Amino acid sequence: MKQLRQLHTTRGRREVGGVLLEGTHLLEEALHHGLALQRLVFTQRWAENHPALLAQFPPCLHQPVSGAVLTAVATTVHPDGVVATALLPQPPWPRRPQFLLALNHIQDPGNLGTLLRTALAVEVDGVVLAQSADPWQPKVLRAATGASFALPIRQLPTVETMLEEAHGRGLRTVATCMAGGLPYTQLDWSLPSLLLLGNEGAGLPPAVVSRCQVAVSIPHSVAVDSLNVAVAGALLLFERWRTA
Repeated sequence: MKQLRQLHTTRGRREVGGVLLEGTHLLEEALHHGLALQRLVFTQRWAENHPALLAQFPPCLHQPVSGAVLTAVATTVHPDGVVATALLPQPPWPRRPQFLLALNHIQDPGNLGTLLRTALAVEVDGVVLAQSADPWQPKVLRAATGASFALPIRQLPTVETMLEEAHGRGLRTVATCMAGGLPYTQLDWSLPSLLLLGNEGAGLPPAVVSRCQVAVSIPHSVAVDSLNVAVAGALLLFERWRTA
């Protein structure tokens, strides 16, 4: 129990190089993407309801437990009967990326997971994070529904480092802003680029926007001040997918 609960925290995951997977769907996604699973913890009821799935794991990984123990090691209020541990996924970083998604100060796990899932749906080459939520925390993994296992993800200390690397790779840097930028439908999305999204409440700092080569905005009614960052990201990413 102590080893499993260690994976609830960012520090614990870094110390052991592992991640906690909760729920049947996430377990199926881990299998699909070939994660190196280390332990499968499940209740007898779950085993009876998922014999085919259980048979895909060697008995040496099996750890049947009571419902009370499973609840104690899971982070969800009502776990569905199974958790697993795996080594942290490490998809290789692309040598010559053509399109990267960069996220600065994205703090909400649901937003981060949704953006990762959208990024995989439109075949983004990689995702760069600066001072954002831990992409391997359980809430992000559930929101991403397995996308985290397939996406190359890098975590950098600052957005400045992110922009320097992009410029060094010859990528055009595209900042998002709530108003005043080029309408996103008018941007040439075919160019090799890094798209940068900012914090849920504050967006990107003006100093960061000024360091980017172009700024884009999403026109919308004045009835709202701004869009949710995951919604905005989806609109931009699918526009690139449609036109590139």
